[in-house]
Amino acid sequence: MASCDRRDVTGRTADVRVGREQHHEELREWVRGGAEGGGGCLTVEGEPGAGRTAFVREALAQAAALGCRVRYAAADALAVDLPLRAVLDCVHPAGPARASVVGLLREAEAATEPGGALLAAMDLLTARVEEWCAQRPLLLVLDDAHWADAASLLLWRRLAGTAAAGRLPLMLAATRRPLPRRPGAERLCAAVGGRTVRLEPLTAAESAELVRDLVGAPPGPRLREAAEQAGGNPRLLRELLAQWSGLVRVEAGCAELSVPVAELPAPPASLGRGLDWLPRPARTTLRHAALLGPAFTAHELALVQARPARELLAGLEEPLAAGLLEDTGDLLRFRHPALRRVLSAETPGALRTALHQDAARAFSQAGLDPARTAGQLVRAGRLSPWAVRWLADAAPALIAAAPGAAAELLERAIAQGDPREPRTREALEEQLADAALMLRRPESAGLLEALRARTADPDRRAAVDFKLVSALMIQGDMARSLDVTERALAEEFPSAAWRLRLEACRVLALADLHRAAEAFALAGPLVARARRLADPLCAAEAHHALSYALFHLGRGRDSLHQVAEGIVCARRSPAANDMRLLLLANQAEGHMRFDEPEIVAAALREARELAAATGSTGRLVVTEARLAEFHYRLGDWDEALSAVARACGLPVSDGWLPVVVHGLRALVLGHRGEREAAQAELAGLPDDAFATPGARRYASHVQLARALLAERDGRPADALRALRPGPTDGAEAAEDLVSYERPWVLSEIVRLALESGESGTAREAVAACGRIAAALPDHPGPALALLRCRGLFAQDPDLLAEAVLLGERGGWPLMLGHTLEDLAVARAWHGDLAGSRSALTRAVAAYEDLGARWDVARADARLRSLGVRRGSRSARRRPANGWEALTPAELKVALLVAQGRSNPEIASALFLSRRTVQTHVSHILAKLQVRSRAAVAAQAAARASGAPGP
Repeated sequence: MASCDRRDVTGRTADVRVGREQHHEELREWVRGGAEGGGGCLTVEGEPGAGRTAFVREALAQAAALGCRVRYAAADALAVDLPLRAVLDCVHPAGPARASVVGLLREAEAATEPGGALLAAMDLLTARVEEWCAQRPLLLVLDDAHWADAASLLLWRRLAGTAAAGRLPLMLAATRRPLPRRPGAERLCAAVGGRTVRLEPLTAAESAELVRDLVGAPPGPRLREAAEQAGGNPRLLRELLAQWSGLVRVEAGCAELSVPVAELPAPPASLGRGLDWLPRPARTTLRHAALLGPAFTAHELALVQARPARELLAGLEEPLAAGLLEDTGDLLRFRHPALRRVLSAETPGALRTALHQDAARAFSQAGLDPARTAGQLVRAGRLSPWAVRWLADAAPALIAAAPGAAAELLERAIAQGDPREPRTREALEEQLADAALMLRRPESAGLLEALRARTADPDRRAAVDFKLVSALMIQGDMARSLDVTERALAEEFPSAAWRLRLEACRVLALADLHRAAEAFALAGPLVARARRLADPLCAAEAHHALSYALFHLGRGRDSLHQVAEGIVCARRSPAANDMRLLLLANQAEGHMRFDEPEIVAAALREARELAAATGSTGRLVVTEARLAEFHYRLGDWDEALSAVARACGLPVSDGWLPVVVHGLRALVLGHRGEREAAQAELAGLPDDAFATPGARRYASHVQLARALLAERDGRPADALRALRPGPTDGAEAAEDLVSYERPWVLSEIVRLALESGESGTAREAVAACGRIAAALPDHPGPALALLRCRGLFAQDPDLLAEAVLLGERGGWPLMLGHTLEDLAVARAWHGDLAGSRSALTRAVAAYEDLGARWDVARADARLRSLGVRRGSRSARRRPANGWEALTPAELKVALLVAQGRSNPEIASALFLSRRTVQTHVSHILAKLQVRSRAAVAAQAAARASGAPGP
């Protein structure tokens, strides 16, 4: 037992304030009231490790500082030697008075009728409390009241009645866990009343804040992900961080793990000590559940325990009530992943392997999802003969649902295979190649090459060649893919469908290798041949090939027409689902180039639903990457980061994925002013991040983020160097057509070059942007970038005002903010300070809506040097009426209203709820002082055609 009187009352409180400031303010208010003679009762609830003790120790410290007498004790489930032990330790931790009470309690233990002595002991303790209260306010804290003996709880309840009545300046604070549920403690909490504070688990953001407080720097992505293993429990998080202390490095102001999360050591067994109170049946149930992974169904648990589901309740009731498990509706989920790993480790290894084998067999016999059976087999050691047979049958469905597990099991089955079964081995090898291709692993090409060498059947060899070409294209090796395609087409094979699909691959390779005219000449006849074949998959492949050739010829609208035709064909057959996903991704990217967000949103929605339904992991990662880019450009940066996180969590090996993940995160964090976190993201890029053409096409975000951080650090020359692409003709000029961010990067080069005094570099960037705009005359993005380039180079307010109008129609708020900022600078150079201030105010409003703190600071600094200041509140002084009164979000909605879009259509286009759209429309009508959507359209048309610039 522990006690205190103005001693040891501070405890560790700083790290449990995270996310709970409101609770701490309530606590301070309660203590202040008690110190003024008010009295009262407080109950603090929370799971083990939630910080209950630290919370009440803060009350003790504050009460002592205010002149109150304080007493503290913690009840102990093992201390059963005396009744009233808990309150006795609190009121009389030592001394003669304690001896008197102990004597009465010993007498009560020995007596056949203990009531008199026990009541006398209670009276002595009550008298001492009243005596102290007569001198000054008193705070008594009973920690872990759920372990207190019945007599202590009875006396606490009596004192609570006195405190609640306000007869004495007495404060009583008790803490308890949700479990175990002991009747006396339950009645106590129901009877004492007063305030109740529930310390809920920390959110992910609050856990990251606690990590920052404990390690002294904000956590990077790996450390934030690892912190989730604690499930929001502060004590678990502290213990895990202590275990990882040698693996956490603080560099550039950011704390990050030096190893991937998957390589962290197993959590220490000591973490399980908080579960010692669990009854044996509940702990056994949890250990069985831990074998099933982070989440599981009741049916799966019943299969593992070999009993009906109705008999599970007894073992699950307490873990659910304690918050160890969460009911998500369809699944039960471990709330603390680290505790799940500890529970799994409690089972001896040999027994754990046997249990996984039994679970896998039970799952397969019950006809569960192959991925669940595979999840058990992966951890079940050597595959038994039934498991190999199951794998051979289930591999196609398993590859679609869980390609990573499929690949691991197929490799294991091949390694331990029976040499007397060559046909089974060959089938497993082909399935392994399919899994590697689905995972987009580099080794898929080698597996397929080896498989082709052993394949005698001509049609089957053509099918393997097609997969091999696909693998090479995924790796960006278009030259080799063309060689393989030509080799395959030179052979004889009966299938007209395989021949057409391989010829479509040849078109793709030629277009990518800057032979677009040759590709186009070959693509046209493919569409007619596919139509005669009446094969939806072949037709979709042919339209895809033609669209790709047209795209590389700069005929964007014609290309998208072929994409749409291909999607129509692909929808006619489930066999064309993969091609449909590819075409939907291309459709989204193409219409994003034309600033048509509603079509982009529809394509991405269809692709995401289809990829999830078919288990197409490789296509899903592409869809999530496209969705991240879409949300970034729309200004929904939190949604963009969520999409990136989902893409990052998928088991694929695309070389471009790290560039997308780290580049977009770094760019958002940089704009938001989180310099250290942005630097950590860039530092997380692998050394060979840009080794493939696919990765280089996504390089713009990384370039822009590096330039942003360099400019922020006062290194404009380094910022300019980060954006310079080298030559912009030849092969790289062709890649410019693929990377639609490139024109905007060139406009940033113009700005930075002019500010650095490198007019020659600026002139070259304007010319390069002009070549791209000329090659893509119907794309608004290059046109906007070119207007900005020319307006910056000439400091021409008219050109920049025209760019602003074009930027408003595009609905991309960051680009609009940059252009408005440039317009403010140009107007200031021409002496129009009022116009400059107006444009600056609008630019800052756009930045503030995005949370782009760095851009606000840069804009203010650029204009301050020209004598233009917004004033302390001018950023918020948007005009009350007119188009300038609209926020960037309202402007996007207004432009879609002007196009005749309905609210549901706008909601779908912008990924907003219908209620949000309705709110925006109401604000738009009020600010434009009109009564109808038609009037909004009329004003928009007049503004676009004849209104003066902003």
